Amino acid sequence: MKNLLAVYLCVYVFLFFSCTSEPDVLGLIRPDPTQMPVRQPIYVIDNYKGMDLGEEIPEWLLLYLENGVYGIESMEIYQFDYVFVSSNEGSNFNALNHWLTNFSIEQDFPRLAARRIENRFLLASPLPDTEFGSFFIELIRSVSDAEWTNAAMEDYFWIHKRVNIDSPPVYEFFILTAMSRTSFIFQYNILYDNVNPRMPITWEQTRALNRLRDNFFEDF
Repeated sequence: MKNLLAVYLCVYVFLFFSCTSEPDVLGLIRPDPTQMPVRQPIYVIDNYKGMDLGEEIPEWLLLYLENGVYGIESMEIYQFDYVFVSSNEGSNFNALNHWLTNFSIEQDFPRLAARRIENRFLLASPLPDTEFGSFFIELIRSVSDAEWTNAAMEDYFWIHKRVNIDSPPVYEFFILTAMSRTSFIFQYNILYDNVNPRMPITWEQTRALNRLRDNFFEDF
């Protein structure tokens, strides 16, 4: 993709990721995954990492901007992985670069995993706290605090964009991480089996959890 001085991209924001890398685990206001992705205003990318060297925007980022992480997972190289993208934007390049430098698999991946798992529960029920009881709350907490292994930072990229001529330009940084599906599912199941709800869950909540577990990763 040459000469991207006037590249227009229709941005779709995937559910897990806002303008910062910090997921809203157990937040009071949760997005409805059935309504995603949300079409955002078209913007112009007038600069990006490596543009001055004639490099192109990587395919994984273009697919992410169009279809979220599912777009990346459609790539042959990631067909056996789950991928996660952290993003952050602002006008201060140095501050964003500092955020990038301080990104840590050990500290940040558990929150990325928790966000995606929480979203899967939200897809099954708009009120997971009610549908699945305290088990859901304790599971997300456990996932957030777990020491996940075998996750890796794959790539990072930044773009400089402007919604229109009158809007202030901003930088947006993206960090791509991945873990094999086999490893992720194995670790998730261990965490799931070791959840100890603080409040007893009802028979109906137990049945709802069992139904979801049977096909949890089909829509993950």
